[in-house]
Amino acid sequence: MALTTGHTLVIILLLVAVLGLSFTLIVQQSMNLTALAQGEHPNALSSTNTENIDGESIDNSDDRLPDSSSNAVPSPEQSHPEDTSDADQPAQQESDSRININTASLDELQTITGIGPVTAQRIIDHRKSIGRYTSVDQLLDVTGIGSKTLEKIRGQVRVE
Repeated sequence: MALTTGHTLVIILLLVAVLGLSFTLIVQQSMNLTALAQGEHPNALSSTNTENIDGESIDNSDDRLPDSSSNAVPSPEQSHPEDTSDADQPAQQESDSRININTASLDELQTITGIGPVTAQRIIDHRKSIGRYTSVDQLLDVTGIGSKTLEKIRGQVRVE
């Protein structure tokens, strides 16, 4: 089979297009990693929920990458209850029915909607590896907990 000038031109254009796409993806990934390294809050680009063997819902989104459309830092009005100062905590703790993820047992963690035995054990294992949680957002580091799952359970958990 002989290649004509037209075939050769099409092949070259196709290779240039693929090279351009690859370069674009590399630049985008580099920007995402830079934003993550600078400590900006990660947001999911896309997500897919599935179930694992234990029937737990797992957020399989790549939620460790910042949303390229918005790199805004949350304003004070968007702060979460676990971000309150120590002065506010004693009054809050008296009527707070949320589960403290630093002291919760395996059984207590399983009472959280969306957390099964495997994820509960992973929360405990991660707690042992880091010493203690300083923010509920650290649950994003636990395998099986993505941004959607975290938002579902945020009102049920706290950090002391």
